[in-house]
Amino acid sequence: MPADVGQSIRKGYKMKIEKYQPGTFIELDDMAGGRRVAMVCKDGVTFWDSLDTACCTPLTIHPSMHPTTLGTLVQYARDQGLEKAVETVVSHLQAAGELRLENDPLFVMRTLWFIARKSTGAGYVPDTEVLRWASEQAHVQEQAVARIHQLAGQYYSQ
Repeated sequence: MPADVGQSIRKGYKMKIEKYQPGTFIELDDMAGGRRVAMVCKDGVTFWDSLDTACCTPLTIHPSMHPTTLGTLVQYARDQGLEKAVETVVSHLQAAGELRLENDPLFVMRTLWFIARKSTGAGYVPDTEVLRWASEQAHVQEQAVARIHQLAGQYYSQ
């Protein structure tokens, strides 16, 4: 369970910032009406929504984003009954020549997160259509994040 790290932002108001386990994954509002997956930074109070550190900066895990702990990829798979699905995801991404399988755990987690939306319960093994859809959705989420950081960079450079 996250620990409270109190921080005052104006007189008479105290905002509670939650501290999360570094290196784990969280789900939070994407400020466009949806949800997204991000990775908790070393400090436990900020997150990476892209592992491309050249284009993005960690953001604070703000309570208004309604963050939910997902845990590690292994914990999430176990909690969702997707242990067999992980093997299928890895095989699918390998067969597709997906280079991010080796160096982008955030992409792999997003793919699994989307598969969980189609899961029919413990032991679920996604078919090729679901695997393709989930990896496409993970890519779409990644592109949306990149656009947000690109626009923020343009805004701050003016």
